[in-house]
Amino acid sequence: MRRAAAAIDAAFTLDPLDAGLARARKWILDGLAIEELGIRWRYVPAGTFLMGSESGDPDERPVHPATPGELWMADIPVTWAAFCDLSGWSPPPQSQPVVPDPPDVEPDYRLFHLSKIRLQYCETETSQARDWHSHAPHVVWQDQEGNVVPSPAQTDPAPRVNPARPFAYDRKPMVAVSWEDAVALGRRISTAAVTYRLPTEAEWEKCARGGLAGCRWSWGDAPPDPSRCDFGHFGEFVIRDPRTLPPNGYGLHGMCGTVWEWTSDPYDALAYRGNAPAMPGKIERVLRGGSWADCARACTVSFRMSAPEDRDGAATPNIGFRLCRVESPAPGIEPA
Repeated sequence: MRRAAAAIDAAFTLDPLDAGLARARKWILDGLAIEELGIRWRYVPAGTFLMGSESGDPDERPVHPATPGELWMADIPVTWAAFCDLSGWSPPPQSQPVVPDPPDVEPDYRLFHLSKIRLQYCETETSQARDWHSHAPHVVWQDQEGNVVPSPAQTDPAPRVNPARPFAYDRKPMVAVSWEDAVALGRRISTAAVTYRLPTEAEWEKCARGGLAGCRWSWGDAPPDPSRCDFGHFGEFVIRDPRTLPPNGYGLHGMCGTVWEWTSDPYDALAYRGNAPAMPGKIERVLRGGSWADCARACTVSFRMSAPEDRDGAATPNIGFRLCRVESPAPGIEPA
């Protein structure tokens, strides 16, 4: 079935307007989707595509062929709830390692400050970020005498679409996540049979294109609008649930806009030109996809950005990640 998927995917790239071909392709790809670890993984066949854009920035040129292998990509970026569950942490909003630090180890204040950002942006019903105190009904407030007093979450709560619904963090992307933390999660959950990891830059772009060749966005060349892309509304301070946006041709939501997504590759502006010298100093990793706070131009499938790979490089409300899933083939057996 995977060989059939690769063949029909290649045919679709040549003729995406063939309705019958599109239906058959969707049926095959839907049949290869997997539900695992609480994540919906969408199958993306191996195959060659044209990477980059001649009309984009200089670091997007030249357009060149790339041939990623088969993989399954998470249909949405990793949520805060999923990250905590897979990391073995307490669920958000507490979001702490279950095993406490030894008494002689300083508390992880970095984690505390990142959680403040996630409180503001990762809750399902929140319609606008406010001061983090207004997003924290779990925090008990006391006066100077130790008496419990009303918290800001009670007196000045953050606006929510459905205030009666319990707080949840299992729909919107986790933000303020570093490259190192994203890589560590993939390593933690990988097994001898399946590797979970950040996609390479080429894998990410192929997945984002959804089988459409040469288009600027994952749905085609029509300019983005709020019905299909979460972008361009910095002043609203809110991330949309990516599954409220239509999926692309591989069944992936929010590949353009929503949050910037880490890839595994180091950034080099000359990478597409070949034989580029190694960049000195601190390594930066490629981010792809644009975000809710960015303009349409930054949300194309070929636009490239970067940030430092260490844990100080992503304490912002518009950087997240999604993992891909790669199976280790059994000796002597090829995929069907």
